Amino acid sequence: MNKNLIVLLFIVHSFSYSQNFSAGPIVGINTSQVSNDNLSGFNKIGLKLGGFVHQTFENFDLQMELQYINKGSRENIGRNTYSEGYRFNVNYIEIPLLIQKSNSYIYDIDIELGLIFGYLLNWTETINGIDEAGDDINSIEYSFLIGFTKQITQQLYLNTRLSNSLFPVRGTFNKLDGEDPQYNTCISFSLYYFLNKRN
Repeated sequence: MNKNLIVLLFIVHSFSYSQNFSAGPIVGINTSQVSNDNLSGFNKIGLKLGGFVHQTFENFDLQMELQYINKGSRENIGRNTYSEGYRFNVNYIEIPLLIQKSNSYIYDIDIELGLIFGYLLNWTETINGIDEAGDDINSIEYSFLIGFTKQITQQLYLNTRLSNSLFPVRGTFNKLDGEDPQYNTCISFSLYYFLNKRN
C-alpha cells in the first residue's frame, strides 16, 4: 500500500477518535491564473468541492481536506469580440493539510497556514476553441497556502485562501532550456459547514 495513503489514513483515524473532532462539506469558487502565460489577472473561475476533518487543540487547530478544484488561465475577451481566446483548464484532486490559529484581536478571524498535495485529473488547452495543447503538465503539484476564516453562524464558516505552487507545474527552473516555468496561483472563497458544532 502506498506510504502516503497509510499516513493519511492514520491521520483520519486519529482525528475520528478525538473528542474535539469535527467534519463537514466544502463548497466554493476558485479564481486562478498561471505565471508566464503572457496573460494577467485572475480571470479563470472554477469550482471547489469537497470535505474536511477538523481537530481542536488547546492553542491551535488542525484541519485536513479532500477536494476537487478547477484551476488554469483564461484570456479576458471583450463582449463584442467573436473569439474565445486562450483557455487553459486544469482539474486536480487536492489534500490540504493546515494549522489554524484563532485571532480575537482582528474581528475574530482565524488565520491558517498549510501545504497542499495535488493530483492532476485532466487538462485542456485551447485557442479559439481549437486544441493547442503545449507541454505536458506535471501529474503532482505541491503548493503552500495562507487563509482567513470568519464564523457566519454556529456551524457555517466563510474562508478565503491564497495558494501558490511551490514547484513549476510545467517547465523548469532553468531558463537556459528556453522554457519559462509556470506556476498556479489561486484565490478561493468557500463555505465550510460543520456537521457537528465546532469546539
